[in-house]
Amino acid sequence: MIRDTKAFFIGLIMLVSFMGVYAYMMSPSFGNGRNGLEFADDMFNSISKGSVYDVIQSEIKKVDKWNGDIINVTLNCQDVSQADRWSNALQKVEGAEVSVDKEKVAFKGDLGLLLTNISQDCTNMFDNNGDVVKQKYNTDPRDATNRWYSITKAMVKDLEKQEKFKESVAIQQYQKKVIEPAYNYYGVDAKQVADNKGVMTFMMVFYLVYTLWYGFAIYYLCQGLGITMSKSGKKQEA
Repeated sequence: MIRDTKAFFIGLIMLVSFMGVYAYMMSPSFGNGRNGLEFADDMFNSISKGSVYDVIQSEIKKVDKWNGDIINVTLNCQDVSQADRWSNALQKVEGAEVSVDKEKVAFKGDLGLLLTNISQDCTNMFDNNGDVVKQKYNTDPRDATNRWYSITKAMVKDLEKQEKFKESVAIQQYQKKVIEPAYNYYGVDAKQVADNKGVMTFMMVFYLVYTLWYGFAIYYLCQGLGITMSKSGKKQEA
């Protein structure tokens, strides 16, 4: 039963308008068939990509210090087909010696040149130049980038067995700061916060207001229905 008509209808109007805005946000009205959540997600992805660019370039600049550091590793593949794909990729590394024995791939080469080769691919991926990577490896650019991740992961395992921990750690850091971002941000347009202050400010303020909007709608509805919370009195000791 409604106990406070005014409060109840205020809450009802707020809730209906909240749902109306929500329905609009879920409609494909935000460009390229996207709804509001997809638009916001794309915007934050673009902003984060613009922010991570310097991190990637900083890590790539460290590659040169590994020039002349020769590694000799044996990589265990899942099957012969994967061994063939891995060997084809590794043969792109300048001066590398690559051999295949069933599910095993042996690689001997300069770690600096290996990372330089991967850096070129990752830079193209990060810049959305996937066609360059596709032409180089004759496969989907995401597949080529994921292949390098799997190869370097197998290298880390073998280097740790050899107790070459400096090389192992360097490759793991390179995976996190170069290969993973290149793969994850492929196809995303990079944007800077400074160039999108208005949109970013509106989105943050809207999120805050919209959350409070829903909260007050429920509050007024409960008040109108006489549902309230009050502090319980202190119990008397027996």
